[in-house]
Amino acid sequence: MERLSNNSNEGAVCAVLPMPTKVTDIDNLPEVLHEETIGSPTERVMRKRPSVQFSERSSRHSFTPRNSFTPKLFSTFSQADLKLRESAETADGANSRKRFATFKGNSLDHMRDPTSCFQKLVGHPFFDWFFAVVVLLNAIFIGVDVQLSIGTIDLRPMHIQVMQYCFTSLFTIELALRFAANGLGLLCLDDWMWSLLDVFIVATSLWEVVVDIVTAVEAVDSNIDKIAGISSLKVFRIIRITRIVKTIQLMRVFRFVMAFRTLISSIFHTLKALFWALILLLLIVYVFAVLFTQAVNTHVSDPEAPRLSQTNLENSARYFGSLPETMLTLFMAISNGVSWEEILCPLRAISGAWVLLFLFYVAFTYFAVLNVVTGVFCQSAIDSAQNDHATLVQSMLANKEAHLHEIRALFSKLGAADSGVITYAMFEEKIDSPAVREYFETLGLDVWDAWSFFKLLDLDGGGAVEIEEFFKGCLRLRGQARAVDIGKIMHDQTWLIKSQGRFHTYMETELKNLHREIAAVRLGACQDEQSPRTLLSSKSPQHKKLRSRQGSLSELREKE
Repeated sequence: MERLSNNSNEGAVCAVLPMPTKVTDIDNLPEVLHEETIGSPTERVMRKRPSVQFSERSSRHSFTPRNSFTPKLFSTFSQADLKLRESAETADGANSRKRFATFKGNSLDHMRDPTSCFQKLVGHPFFDWFFAVVVLLNAIFIGVDVQLSIGTIDLRPMHIQVMQYCFTSLFTIELALRFAANGLGLLCLDDWMWSLLDVFIVATSLWEVVVDIVTAVEAVDSNIDKIAGISSLKVFRIIRITRIVKTIQLMRVFRFVMAFRTLISSIFHTLKALFWALILLLLIVYVFAVLFTQAVNTHVSDPEAPRLSQTNLENSARYFGSLPETMLTLFMAISNGVSWEEILCPLRAISGAWVLLFLFYVAFTYFAVLNVVTGVFCQSAIDSAQNDHATLVQSMLANKEAHLHEIRALFSKLGAADSGVITYAMFEEKIDSPAVREYFETLGLDVWDAWSFFKLLDLDGGGAVEIEEFFKGCLRLRGQARAVDIGKIMHDQTWLIKSQGRFHTYMETELKNLHREIAAVRLGACQDEQSPRTLLSSKSPQHKKLRSRQGSLSELREKE
């Protein structure tokens, strides 16, 4: 107490610091006050005292009761979890009221649908299936037409022409509907090449109709040799050309079958590898062809060399007569185009070393080069199939539809078929049923806590999970953690560390300011206790105010 009284004679400087509440920062306080423990008797008394506010204008003390503190900036995990449970219960109640409520009138939302009728028609799956069948029938019709036209240049029978006109009309209607639905943007879509093929096929089909009409008019008027400068021979040549072009319509089948599209795409992606493989094979064949051509022709033209038999001379001239013929022979030898016996006969008659060289060529190209080329082709085809956008989208849609079908069946078992949403009450009730357990086991999910799993599915915190939300959540939670998931956790953890660091700094500053405020209050109380007699004997107004405050402090202590 003596130390405190001595320090009180020196005085204390009070200053107001910017804080969330109206608090005081005291500078130049004696160090002994900071060394006191929180559990000291004086501080225990000050915990229940009214808060003391210091003003900038004066050093007067005003006592106001401290209200109960409720944190508003931060919330605990239990509070957040309780809030989610309340929202889940609210959503369950709203869903129940919606299910059992009576609706009057019919909905007119479908009348405000911005999608046009042509877009709905073209986008319907039945549209593609119908014209896929038409394309298959047209492919069969083309084969029948070509078979009937063999060996004749006469006009086709009337029923064949009628069927051809029907197919042409259907293809024209299809193209017109697609342009009506998408406009010229049809040529800017991902399938623009197939659209150009459709335009070309329809144009050639219409041209064939025009040619048939011209030939029919010419046949009626047999006295006219030419019509519009087109002779009969030219007309039939044009018909043959259009029949050849019609075979391109078979390519339309590939448009509707995803397996065909994958094969065509893979073949196109292997063309680059095929080009370089052919260049490599050409170089190898060229090098060995130079050796064999020079050896055989040198032996045949050398008068001192042993003479070959007539059969060997014929085979030498046939297979090794020139460099191009030798290259063709070597290529046929590795592609089963010619028997080895016929090639080896003249080489065996010349020298056994050339036989060994030929066998080395076959083994090298057949077991090394061709196998490597085949592997490159397979890798290119696999990469193209995996990176094909249409194939990936089709696979994803197929898997999605299969999962959505199972989820809809699961929703119906949970009693949410009409509303399309699952609440926590429904999920908790049916989580232990065999059907729900079986579905989660197929996805590789082990749901042991209904509420924890439901929170992970309900990302928006609405208290209810829709079909799409349920599907995406299950796919996200199944399987092992991916690198992107770990990266997201690291990102969130970094943010959390920074946020908590700022929070700790803020709390440390606030606690320091609070400690100084408590020290200032102690200092004022000690000053009042050290000079009670002097204050009571004085007649000045300042002493009267201090005496009144002394009385207030004593009353508060008695109440405590």
